[in-house]
Amino acid sequence: MRATPSPTQSPSRIGLAAALATLALPVLAMLQLRGVPAPAPLALFGGPLLAVGLMGTGLIVAAATGRLWVGAGLALLTGVGLIQLARQLGMPALPHPFSTGLAVIIASLSFAARGHLFARSLAARGWLMALFVVGGEAAILITSLTLPNALPAWLLTLLPAQWATTAIQTALTGTGTRAASSALIALAGTAATTLLVARLLPQRWPYLIMFSGWLGLSALVWLQPGPPPPRADLAIATAPSGPIAPIATTPPDAATASALARVQRQIAKWPAAAEADPAQRARNLLLIAAVPDLYDTEPLQSHLPDLVAAELKARLPADQRAAILAAIAAHPEQCSVAARETLPLLGLPANVGDEAPVRNRVGLYAARLAE
Repeated sequence: MRATPSPTQSPSRIGLAAALATLALPVLAMLQLRGVPAPAPLALFGGPLLAVGLMGTGLIVAAATGRLWVGAGLALLTGVGLIQLARQLGMPALPHPFSTGLAVIIASLSFAARGHLFARSLAARGWLMALFVVGGEAAILITSLTLPNALPAWLLTLLPAQWATTAIQTALTGTGTRAASSALIALAGTAATTLLVARLLPQRWPYLIMFSGWLGLSALVWLQPGPPPPRADLAIATAPSGPIAPIATTPPDAATASALARVQRQIAKWPAAAEADPAQRARNLLLIAAVPDLYDTEPLQSHLPDLVAAELKARLPADQRAAILAAIAAHPEQCSVAARETLPLLGLPANVGDEAPVRNRVGLYAARLAE
């Protein structure tokens, strides 16, 4: 006699199918971005794509199965899988593997905690609420990407999906998770208060703690925002005399100062900084300022030129430095820019694809630093 599925089995299967369906969105987006003519587009949009994938899997699976660790574990596997897919499709090496992993782990647990609460409070209908939440937050993220000024900043500040986006994106193209510490604290705090509510059900008073915590953590993110999302304006990058990023005139904040110190330490061990040919050595060092400028990675990018200027002064013969920089500025098409792919060794984002934008940036920085 054929067994009839129990009432709880069918919603679980439907919920798991819904989680797989939401996972298709970042996968299809990555496939579409594969051929986009921009500096590492998969890295530029990696934050929101990973956030949607983690949210869809962690939240819906935890709600459908009623198991926190199943949702968190599958979300973590989703994050690893999406990163590997992006690498296969051409995304450069991760500049901050530890920071990326930390952001993915905390986001996975935070999303799964919400799914676990939905399962405890709504039983077999929990996955429907999870699907509704995932669809709403994903729609807001997509809108903010395609129409950057269409939504008020306070709305994005309230979204855990935006917190995850900030934390992951800062690890992919910025200074690491320290610059996005408020987003990580908000994700972890939301997970803790949500799990408290789930544990104390059916009591209702813990919801006051959860909602108060959510508003307080949102205020933290508002008062201590992470770095702005990176951009890659190829029209500016390829212009023969376009502007470079403004060079900072004020001291860096603590997170940026830490990142700069790390870059400086790693330069001492970077093979490209010890290139035998002085002209090629200079070009390699200029990449340290040129590539982050391509990604518009403030606040780091505006502080890197001073570091590069100091390295050029220390590593080039004084009687040749001005002539070498002038030659690079006049002929940015010469020599190699292959060292751009090894910048993750310094904790900086790599650059792949068309060489013209980065060569143009190198030439512009050579002219600026020769002054």
